[in-house]
This record gives sequence, C-alpha cells and structure tokens, in this order.
Amino acid sequence: MKSAKQPSSRIRLLAIDLDDTLLTADLKISPANRQAIRAAEAMGVQVVLASGRAPQAMQPFIQELGLDKTEGYMIAFNGSTIIRTDTGVEEWGIKLDVDLLAEVWDLAEKRGRPLQTYLKDEIIYNEENEFTELDHKLTGIPIRKVSRAEFLAEPRVKLIIGGDPELLIPLEAEFNQVFGGRANMFRSKPFFFEIMHIHADKGFALERLAAMHRIDRSAVMAIGDAMNDAGMLRWAGWPVAMANAVPAIQNLAAWVTTKSHGDDGVAEAIDRFILHA
Repeated sequence: MKSAKQPSSRIRLLAIDLDDTLLTADLKISPANRQAIRAAEAMGVQVVLASGRAPQAMQPFIQELGLDKTEGYMIAFNGSTIIRTDTGVEEWGIKLDVDLLAEVWDLAEKRGRPLQTYLKDEIIYNEENEFTELDHKLTGIPIRKVSRAEFLAEPRVKLIIGGDPELLIPLEAEFNQVFGGRANMFRSKPFFFEIMHIHADKGFALERLAAMHRIDRSAVMAIGDAMNDAGMLRWAGWPVAMANAVPAIQNLAAWVTTKSHGDDGVAEAIDRFILHA
C-alpha cells in the first residue's frame, strides 16, 4: 500500500469505474459502497460513474445510486460519450470514422478474430463467438450478427475484439503497430481488446467534465483497476487504485486500497479521503 497522505485539495469531483472497482464479482453495488457514495454526495461531492459499458448497461447502477434524480453525468464507452444522468441527453461524444473501421474490420478478419461494436440498444458483431455472448451476459444488452455493410454503415463509438488473453498478446502488438497514433487501444479486461477514437479516453472526458464545473484537477479523485482507467488516473489530482488493480494501474496511483472490489475498497477510499479527510 502506498503512503496514506491526504489530497492537496478538498475532493469535489469523484470518478469511479464500475466493473472490478465499484461492482462485486456478481455485479452488485455493496451496501457499504452505496452508503459511502451517498455520504460523499451529501457533502457536495459530484459523483461520476466512468465505465467502458454502454449507457444502457450503466443505467441500473445510476438509478440505484439515485444519480438520475439531480443534475449529474456519466462517462460511458471508456470516455467516448458523456451523458447527463437526469435527462439522458448526450452532452458530448466522439467516434471512430468509417475508413478506420474498415481497416480494423479487414485486419481482424484476416487474423480470424471476432469484432463487435455498439448501437443504441444492441451489440452487433461479425461472427459467432463466446466473448460477445459474455458481453451480453455482463451487460444485458441484446446481440445481433450483421453484414460488413451494416457494421461499417456509420461511425462507431468503439470496437472490441474478444479472445483468449494469451492469443490477444500478439494481436494487440500488431494492432498497436498498425493503428498506433490513430486510435486509442487497450485491454479493458484480459479477454477484451478495445479500439476507440484517439481522443476517446476516460481521462479526456473527466477533464472536460471538471472544466464544465470549474473544478481544478487537484480536487478530482478517480478510482479504477484496469488499463482503461489509466487516462483518468493520470489526469486526476488524487488517483486511487484498487487492491485488485493490475500492477500498471497501481503504479499510477497516489494510494492503493487495502480492500478489493469484493470487500468495499471504494468505500474504504471514500471514507479515508472524503468523509474523514
């Protein structure tokens, strides 16, 4: 665990990742985490859920926390979209253009890897695979197989290539060599390799939200566990990594929780640095 020093400013904006951070293994928000978030809000802290999930897959957690009752925001699709939680209006968004989509499709097809993306109410994909089925189970979003023409019909918020973690290692290296500097790419989970617009990142979205509310980065705390959280941990003035976070994310953090996502690590961080700072 890193030194438990205090943030240089009172925390005014708190960004929290969902999977493997706020959510337990059975995809629930624990009572302790829920209570801590509500207590932070009662102190005037703006709480933002920041996830790789689609907005519709985040909505049940937004409602459970009551973040849909007053003006608030969620960061969806790993920073590709900012949505106001009380109105459902998209405040900002950025997508991969069709030309780059076509290049990714062709290389993924050449390497025999399945490819999927998101519409408003469903996940579309190019071939049957267990990882799109897994995404469906994790998010509850319907899935549908489509043609190349439909898949590439318009810009998309992000692409996912699913696969065995070991098999994704050479694929990830090749994609970074081909598309590096043109797309933002990372593993959101060991079996999900994500490709997004070069300026789509949780960190960019968090910076934009803070600017909207005139909050200095020194007053922003971000909590995450995986490489898709790297941007917001790099930008936030007080980055916190979960005990179960990958080593690279722990190295970015000012503090690492002693508890994992399965035993209220988020509540631990909120209690230490917001409620009893």
